[in-house]
Amino acid sequence: MLYFVVSLVGLTLVWMGWNLSLDAAWQPTDRITIRRILSLAMVKQGDLVVDLGCGDGRIVVSAAREFAARAVGVEIDPVRALLGKIWIGLLGLSGRAQVNWGNMYKLDLGRADVVILFLSAKANRRLKHRLEGQLRQGARIVSYYHPMPDWTPDQIGSSRDGHPLYLYLIKRGNCAPAG
Repeated sequence: MLYFVVSLVGLTLVWMGWNLSLDAAWQPTDRITIRRILSLAMVKQGDLVVDLGCGDGRIVVSAAREFAARAVGVEIDPVRALLGKIWIGLLGLSGRAQVNWGNMYKLDLGRADVVILFLSAKANRRLKHRLEGQLRQGARIVSYYHPMPDWTPDQIGSSRDGHPLYLYLIKRGNCAPAG
């Protein structure tokens, strides 16, 4: 039994250390802020919402459940991705929502109507050119807390706690937001 406890503690410490090395630390988003993000993004029925670094999938679930959108999340942490998959299955949302274990820097964003980011400033910088190159005219991006470098937001909202939510609208095909 002691071996099991020590092994579990060791694995937990390794997992926590690995998570600290990622581009964004996991911070669960509260329900009020999730609704504000999805409302600011003007999510409507049938939109494809992509949450990069989706954690346990709570934004994905809300987009599908409350906004009747199709929603996909990608999460590099296999434990959180598994939790998201289980949660979606238990809620019966598998037809409209999914969480995938993977690398957000490799995901094709070309079909996304909305992209949600709650990442670090470093991750936003790394994603900027991918978003510019893949998103089509009319796509919306909401970044929670960190703005996109060199982009002017079309609108700024706030989270339940007053942190900024930046909305960017792609105004021309395959280019950054105007401004």
